[in-house]
Amino acid sequence: MNREARNADPEVGDRAIGDVLGEHLRARGLPADSGVSLRWVRVVFLGVPVRFPNFDARRAILVQHDVHHLLTGYDTTWRGEAEIGAFEIATGCRHYWAAWFFNFGGFLFGLFLAPVRTWRAFVRGRRGRNFYGVDSKAVLARTVDGARRELGLDQPVPRGSAADALAFAGWSALVVAAYVVAPVLLLAQILVLLGS
Repeated sequence: MNREARNADPEVGDRAIGDVLGEHLRARGLPADSGVSLRWVRVVFLGVPVRFPNFDARRAILVQHDVHHLLTGYDTTWRGEAEIGAFEIATGCRHYWAAWFFNFGGFLFGLFLAPVRTWRAFVRGRRGRNFYGVDSKAVLARTVDGARRELGLDQPVPRGSAADALAFAGWSALVVAAYVVAPVLLLAQILVLLGS
């Protein structure tokens, strides 16, 4: 087991992901079905509880996202969400816009809260794969160790290369532009329109 999978449980390696995932989520105070059945989602952001509808595009990615947490060992804290966001961005979220949206947010927090961990997760993702686009029932039927091998998570994280640094810088710029610069420019435009 490599040091990146620090929270991964070696005792579950030969068990089916579907048998392990519910236990993994319940131990973290999360719904055993990854929250797919919830109508509303509640998160606490900077000490403020926020509720939003659990829309279909989000439901479509929940199982795979939680499986990625299980297989990588990244926890469900803000730092862990930054790591999984960087990992999933680096592996590619395909046409799942909700995955891109939420991972951009996690990645942005990671740039400020845990830049080294975010960087390492990004480098790990550049050498790995994810389960977006694979039917969730098929994913849940795999063994934990088999899935880790399939996604390249059974290998130690290599040192980042110059190409990794360039890709990380590009994604960082895009994430900051999307979540910081664009809203500020929009607010400035609204203020200008209101002031005219």
